[in-house]
Amino acid sequence: MVSRMDDRKLSVRVLVGMTIAMIGLELPVFAVPPSSPLLMSQVACKVIKTTPVYKTANTGDSESLMSSLPVGTLVGLAGTLPGVPPARVQIDQPMSGFVDYAALDCGRTSPSTQAKSSVCRTVKNTPGSVSVFRAPNWQSKPIDRAVLAAGQRVYVTQPKGSGSITSQRDAKGGVWVEVDLEKTFNGKNFGILSRVGWLFNSSPGDPNTTLGNGGGCS
Repeated sequence: MVSRMDDRKLSVRVLVGMTIAMIGLELPVFAVPPSSPLLMSQVACKVIKTTPVYKTANTGDSESLMSSLPVGTLVGLAGTLPGVPPARVQIDQPMSGFVDYAALDCGRTSPSTQAKSSVCRTVKNTPGSVSVFRAPNWQSKPIDRAVLAAGQRVYVTQPKGSGSITSQRDAKGGVWVEVDLEKTFNGKNFGILSRVGWLFNSSPGDPNTTLGNGGGCS
């Protein structure tokens, strides 16, 4: 009698074990989600002006992560850049954060400028100096140290073979012309990847322009 009870208990244990095993086989196996790919630096730059490393890309936020990056420091940008870079760019080397792009020299030629030539113009008599901006509008940030005085030579770009100066209108109809930074400022690009900036030239209905036809270029 005892033997039969033991056999029955053993049979129940075996059956329960097999049932649990079968349920386990039928349950779906959830794959471990892959880790996010590392963000690799696609552009290497050098600091040409001592700059803090900020927490955010917002230029109105002055909170920094460390005191500053000294001139000559090599940094890696976390991604590619548009033809007109933002005021602050994200870096991932030697640390993660945001720095002023005007403080960097990324040492690359934008493909968009390779199909352009440049032509000389001069700044007309103005009551003061005029700044070259990052983009063709007043809301963009002036390029630090890219300042022009009356009578100074300015090299503006034009598509090769077109004979027309590269220009754009802003929201109010003002005309901006594209400036070749390196030719205008003796080889300096101020850390601008595209090596070009924008200069306001005229307002709608106003015959006065910032640039003359280049009488002082010869």
